[in-house]
Amino acid sequence: MESNSGLSDYDGMISRREMLAVAGASGMAMLSGCAGGNQSGGGQDTATFRNAFTGNPVDHHFNTSGIQNYRWPPGRAVFAPFLKYSFNEEKFLLGALKDLQVTEQEATLTFRDDLTWDNGDEWTTEDLDVQLQLAKKTGTSLWGYLDDYEIVDDKTAKLLLSNTTNPQIIKFELTNFFVDTKKETHEKFLDKDESEFLQWAWEDPVASGPFSFVSKGKQAFEFEPNPEFYNADNINIDTYLLQSFGGNSAQHQALSTAKEIDASSSLFVPPEIVNEFPDHVVEINIPAKWGYGIVFNHNDPHFGQRAVRQAVAHVINRQAIVDNAGPRSKFVSQTPCGIAPRDQEYWLGDWLDDFETYGPKSSQTEKATTLLEDAGYSKQNGKWQNSDGTIGGEYYSPAGWTDWTTMTDTVVDQLNSFGFDLTISTLPTNDWFSHYSNSNFTMGSLYWLPGGSRSAFPYFPLRYQLWEEEIGGGHNYREKAQSEQTIPGRDGGEMTLTPLEETEQIAQQPSDEGSRPYVQRSAWHSHIELPFLGLVSKYEQSWVTNDNWTVAAEDSPNRNVKWPQFWWPHEGELQYDG
Repeated sequence: MESNSGLSDYDGMISRREMLAVAGASGMAMLSGCAGGNQSGGGQDTATFRNAFTGNPVDHHFNTSGIQNYRWPPGRAVFAPFLKYSFNEEKFLLGALKDLQVTEQEATLTFRDDLTWDNGDEWTTEDLDVQLQLAKKTGTSLWGYLDDYEIVDDKTAKLLLSNTTNPQIIKFELTNFFVDTKKETHEKFLDKDESEFLQWAWEDPVASGPFSFVSKGKQAFEFEPNPEFYNADNINIDTYLLQSFGGNSAQHQALSTAKEIDASSSLFVPPEIVNEFPDHVVEINIPAKWGYGIVFNHNDPHFGQRAVRQAVAHVINRQAIVDNAGPRSKFVSQTPCGIAPRDQEYWLGDWLDDFETYGPKSSQTEKATTLLEDAGYSKQNGKWQNSDGTIGGEYYSPAGWTDWTTMTDTVVDQLNSFGFDLTISTLPTNDWFSHYSNSNFTMGSLYWLPGGSRSAFPYFPLRYQLWEEEIGGGHNYREKAQSEQTIPGRDGGEMTLTPLEETEQIAQQPSDEGSRPYVQRSAWHSHIELPFLGLVSKYEQSWVTNDNWTVAAEDSPNRNVKWPQFWWPHEGELQYDG
């Protein structure tokens, strides 16, 4: 909603890769050993780590910019991150970077001296130079803050910021960067059209991270330890498999026996199924800064009206959504205002008590009725309507997202009971996005936070809701976001602001204290105008077994980093000890 020769040595007449291709699924399991380090055919105890993966590996590649067929789990196995964010300690952790210094208008990146590609080539800033040029070509969000950059030496570069910028902005942006661009393989795209680069399927990546690519088939991606990795001494996994599963239910079953897999990076599991898991299946809850919400088409004659959007917010009992879909991992957004729930108190301060909550644990139908009647609506035959017709339409929801299906059922039932006329349409993910990108909708489900560590800084979610790049602005709020608006003020008067300009000011302050007044005004606008409606946030449920594998201690800074199955090996906190 986010981001390398790798060739095996040939042994005799046929390579391991060719053997796997011939052997198929059963051959891969035979060659790789079983979970938890069972005996291999040679009699040696091999440590094979099997992490669940949804999708067919054959369809996916390693070009991180070609997002249509790139998937982050295999990418995180082979590419070293610039830096990561620890949610439990609320600090940044260095990966490929040795040092990062960010001032108001400049960021100095110093990379590790021992950063090397798995074919033995040294990584240098010549690789970074190509990476930054391609990032500019593809419109990567980091370039929204840069005028230029300067290569200082083989391991150091400076990002020259276009305006005074809150240092956290740059750090969070850099958490999305990996050592995934090699000059020799990527520079040919510098002079080609962007589309050609985005369509390139990089099938045989040169690795910079903990593992090197071995093969892929319908059953799994297979990786082996990268001996050139700067933390190679931390890795005692002989084979790393991303094993393909059809969906949530298949992974639930696999974890309930804990014999087929050792981990699942991100998997929603309802409480009743968690209770069936063996004791050695460990749940790691990571703040997702993401969750279920509603996107409105602001050109729709009904949902384009603020009163209708506010009525929707009043009608929906958010606690009922959580209760139905999984209170173990989900929680309500107490105040829909564009900011992640657990960050609101820090950023809004004494403004928070003045925000309309829209009733997080109730359905405030009387307030909704007043809003609609004041806007010229009346109820006929049990349905709210005006001269433009009945308030309703198709409500889209993504197929296969079982918890979202439950939440959609709850939302639509509440709204229809109040007098809306909505029909649920469950679509494959690509079609779901296409309807929003083409503005072919009235209102529907969509995540209301961009997700990941960056959503901890309110600039990102507030701007996301105004602009929404992922659907190309298909919610039709961009024009409004760039126009001056007058809304009810906190003091009972009026507040006038241009929403996008106000939100952009958050990023251009040198400190949180400087950003806070702009956060408060932007959030105030969001909770009144409701470009999106934030309903639920969540913890990511990530799973690892600890019968044969070590896990990071609960007080480790690495405990709540996305994702444990890739970052813990990087730090030596996921090792075979069976």
